Amino acid sequence: MTSKLNRREFVQSTAAAALSSTLLRPSGTLESLADDSITIAAVGDCMMTRPVSVLPPEEFLPLAKIIRAADVSFGNFEMTLADADAPPAYHDSCAYVHLRADSADNRAIAEELKWAGFKMMGLANNHSMDYGSDGLLATERKLDDAGLAHAGTGRDLAEARSPVYFDSPRGRIALVACASTFPYGAFAADGNGEVPGRAGLSPVRVQTTYRVEPAQLDALRKVAASMGLGGGNANASSDSFNFLQHKFVAGSPAGVLTEADPLDTAAIAASVKRASRNSELVLLGIHAHESAGRAAEIPAQFLQPFARACVDAGANAFIGHGPHVLRGIEIYKGCPIFYSLGNFIFHGESAKQIPPEIYATCGVSGTDPSDVFDKMIGGFAAEPFWISVIAVPTFRDRKLASLKLYPVTLQSQLSRSQRGTPMLATEMLAQHIIEELARLSQPYGTRIAFRDGVGVVEV
Repeated sequence: MTSKLNRREFVQSTAAAALSSTLLRPSGTLESLADDSITIAAVGDCMMTRPVSVLPPEEFLPLAKIIRAADVSFGNFEMTLADADAPPAYHDSCAYVHLRADSADNRAIAEELKWAGFKMMGLANNHSMDYGSDGLLATERKLDDAGLAHAGTGRDLAEARSPVYFDSPRGRIALVACASTFPYGAFAADGNGEVPGRAGLSPVRVQTTYRVEPAQLDALRKVAASMGLGGGNANASSDSFNFLQHKFVAGSPAGVLTEADPLDTAAIAASVKRASRNSELVLLGIHAHESAGRAAEIPAQFLQPFARACVDAGANAFIGHGPHVLRGIEIYKGCPIFYSLGNFIFHGESAKQIPPEIYATCGVSGTDPSDVFDKMIGGFAAEPFWISVIAVPTFRDRKLASLKLYPVTLQSQLSRSQRGTPMLATEMLAQHIIEELARLSQPYGTRIAFRDGVGVVEV
């Protein structure tokens, strides 16, 4: 395969660099293996349908060197490696694209991730079950064959909740992964001895309450009564009302209140605690689209308490992804909380084909997916969708010792067949990315400086 030829050429041309890769730290300095530090390279969503190993060395290779230099590297694999005969799950949203790598042998995509330097992938996200349980299990199998550890999905809930491990020269690193954003029925379930378990993802179910003014709540009751849709407590003296499967409460100011399901939080915290007892470092990955109102860069209310609960249970880094934009960084008890690392690879527009119901929902005739992408990508035209960072935290004694942020651009100015592949941002764009991330991190008391083209967090 082409990718294999590229790997051989790369090894031949960079033998000296490969020989010292175990000693080269992301800072560019040589450190003794006796040093007790562990360095992570973490990115956000990876939607890969095209190879990156075939690109000119000056494009993706600088990123790969950063990823490879870390003791362990993490990304969220937001797509499937389903076999060609796996049927798609049903979705009826014009903004939804079923994600499957459609190469002749999509095992090559798993090999590309390995070539890039990734060691661990989160699989829990809203695309995990795009091609049903068959597609999910095929994805797991192909990542296994490539030697990539993965977490967040499984043949049942116990497996989806379980930590996975990567053994590096500097110690064992654990990963627990989950998702708060997923289609109904995509979460895994355990069997009971007579009924088998169900494949799926590890869920963080979000309980949502809508707070409205008392007069608005009364008006809602009247609307429900006039339509025969009480759906819950219609007592006019109550300060809450269930309507169309949503809970409304009286209060001020109006807003949306969210809370992570306590049972899910406890179960995931237990997995983190188990992982902490069996590793030197624990990563927690979560796919969370939910935001505070319309501002995608501001996480929903539930996410901070959930993140802190995971750190309290033993997670050393909390790595969020999902909203396709960067969110702020918090340092809590000496551990970084990345509320979202945005996109890292976005090849969603390269999907070979999509199910017919998506065309119907989008009002698109014919079977050319580009017509659907033209409509869909309009919602992703804003700059924040196309910028990101590689986060490189270094830990000593399970606490954050340093944190560097390498600015990344997904090259939105290129054609559909080329954009979405990341490269290091430079000069003014690099500074802009870091300054924007610094702005988003200010509410958490996190300070980020721009030095020599890289963001540096004051620890």
